[in-house]
Amino acid sequence: MRSAVLPYGTRPLALPARIAGLPRLEAPERHDVPAGAAALRNAARKAVARLAPAPTRNPRLAVVVPDRTRPLPLDGVLAALGDAISRHWPEAPAPVVVPASGIHRPMTSREIEELIGRDAARRFRIAPHDADRPALLIGTTRSGIPVALHPAVAKADGVLLVGRIVFHYLAGFGGGRKLLAPGVAARATALAVHRRCLASPPACGRHPNACAGRLEGNPVHDAACEAARLVPNAAALHVVTGTRGAVIRIEAGDPVSDHAAICRDYAAAHRVRLDDPLDAVLVSAGGHPSDRDLVQAHKALDAIASVVRPGGLVLLAARCRDGIGNPEVARALAVPSTVQLLDALYRKFTIGGHTALALKEKCARFDVRMLTELDDASLAACGARRLGSLDEAAILLDAVARAGGRVAWAPRGASLLYELVSPAGVAPSPGGSVAPGR
Repeated sequence: MRSAVLPYGTRPLALPARIAGLPRLEAPERHDVPAGAAALRNAARKAVARLAPAPTRNPRLAVVVPDRTRPLPLDGVLAALGDAISRHWPEAPAPVVVPASGIHRPMTSREIEELIGRDAARRFRIAPHDADRPALLIGTTRSGIPVALHPAVAKADGVLLVGRIVFHYLAGFGGGRKLLAPGVAARATALAVHRRCLASPPACGRHPNACAGRLEGNPVHDAACEAARLVPNAAALHVVTGTRGAVIRIEAGDPVSDHAAICRDYAAAHRVRLDDPLDAVLVSAGGHPSDRDLVQAHKALDAIASVVRPGGLVLLAARCRDGIGNPEVARALAVPSTVQLLDALYRKFTIGGHTALALKEKCARFDVRMLTELDDASLAACGARRLGSLDEAAILLDAVARAGGRVAWAPRGASLLYELVSPAGVAPSPGGSVAPGR
């Protein structure tokens, strides 16, 4: 039997019995089998073999990996990749590892060493990504986005991407093409890709297809794909991790087309479908690092929103040790009106402004209360209230249930795709998936 704990920071919280006995939103039970060393070696060999032959005697290689917000056991993967590179391009100097930090705070060299492991840090060179440092323009997409990337990636003769397949609340899924743009892109490029999440006038607000689990017709995904196709010699390792964080599947392929195929499988295994909306739910942001700050924790709120009725109660457990996580979001939260925020986004788009708008809109649509270390001012700026304890959560959920409401708890936050199912058995849009009806 699964243990009744709720992920929170680095130490899960024991659930009161009254909550543990409620329906639990979880994907069908599966037994994850960690991928062995042979699977890692085979995938790494295939990825390196996909690259075009070395154009010089000393080819430059760049390896792009997820940053600290996308946990992935990189040590074994990079060891296999390093061996494959040495065999395929024996004269290549040490490859450069660049974390796909996007517009997040740049990682320090020490943080990158901890991220990739001590052995990989000795074998690879390290180059942090800073979206505000000089980048190199590699071209312009068909839809008009100038694509400027980290110099180590833009100048590389071959680029290898190591991406974890996860849901992303705007691009549909993380990994693959997204490691390049916005992952290692200049701020202007990252903003241009993310701005596609807005509907084109005369419609306004978020584009209905810019949502978790959807690739088809998703304008953010399309923009990232166009940018990735400008990198002439790139291959990817698409990685799926299990509930305990171990690599359970790893496939070599193209950053775009093969990425889409593995996303379909991932969605089918991580989907939770409900016949009717919930009246109240307790949801965890997923524990560290998914609840390290409000920016990350918001993704769980966005995920669960699709299956809660308007005005329903959402209890979000997110430690947020690092506070809001982005000063741009904090400034945008200070804008009192969502109408003003939306108008500002159409005039000058910022990712922080969009996150603030999304937070405010959901806190207005639902009764949001947070079990968190966030300060009262930050909660008030969002429109949320403080949840004092899980015992208080139990009382609130019990009251809704006694009144005939539908209640549940969800321990895995944005790592699952929550959908309401229509009578025909297909999830309505928005909130659709890459493989509807499965």
